[in-house]
Amino acid sequence: MFGPAANTGHDNSGVSGPVLIPMRFVWPYGGRRVLLSGSFTRWTDHIPMSPMEGCPTVFQVIHSLMPGYHQFKFFVDGEWRHDEHQPFVTGNYGVVNTVILAREANVIPAIYSPEATDGSNMDVDNDLFLRLEAISRISEADIETSRHRISEFLSTHTAYELLPESGKVIALDVNLPVKQAFHILYEQGIPVAPLWDFCTAQFVGVLSALDFILILREGGCDGGLSFFLDK
Repeated sequence: MFGPAANTGHDNSGVSGPVLIPMRFVWPYGGRRVLLSGSFTRWTDHIPMSPMEGCPTVFQVIHSLMPGYHQFKFFVDGEWRHDEHQPFVTGNYGVVNTVILAREANVIPAIYSPEATDGSNMDVDNDLFLRLEAISRISEADIETSRHRISEFLSTHTAYELLPESGKVIALDVNLPVKQAFHILYEQGIPVAPLWDFCTAQFVGVLSALDFILILREGGCDGGLSFFLDK
C-alpha cells in the first residue's frame, strides 16, 4: 500500500545525533497477525507485533524512536487499520495515528493532531492498557530510595492503623456466653463473626445465624461458644 516517502519523523524532529527513546506500541483489538509501520520505517518496513502474555488479543512491540513527530498504522490480517482511541489525522497515507516524543525518556509523549478541531480525538484513554507510552528509565538510586521509604512506613505502622476509620472488625471470644454473642450480632447488624481464641492467639472458627439454631438444638444456649466449637 505504501511506497517510499519522506521520513516525517526525522524531518520534523529537529534533533541531531542518535538520540533514541524506547516506545511501546499496543494494538488491543485482536487479530491473527499484526504488524506496525510508520514514518519511522519510511512506510516500507513492517515491524511484527507479539501477543501479550495472558492477553492473546492484545499485541505489542517496543521500538526505539527519535524525538519528534511520528505517524504510524497497524497492518492487521492483511488490512491497514488505525486505533480510533489514539490521536489520528488524515494525510497522504489515509487515516494514521500520531505521536510526538519529547527528548526526555521519562516524559509521557505529547500528542499532535492538527486535524482535530473539536478535540474529540484528543481525549485521554484510561483503559487497562496504555495505547502508547514512553518507557521510564529509573535509576538504582531512585529504586533504593523508594524501597527505604516503603520499609520505613511499614515498620512504623500497624495493620489496624491502615484500616479505614469507618470500618470495624468484630470478633467474638470463644469463652463468650452464647446469649451475649447472639445479642452482639443482632445489635451490630452483622450476620457472621469470627471466633478468637486468646489461648492459641488465632481465629478458630466463624459464628453465623445457622450456628445459633444448631446450638439451640443441642441445648447449649446457656454455655459458652467453646461448646459450639467442641461440637
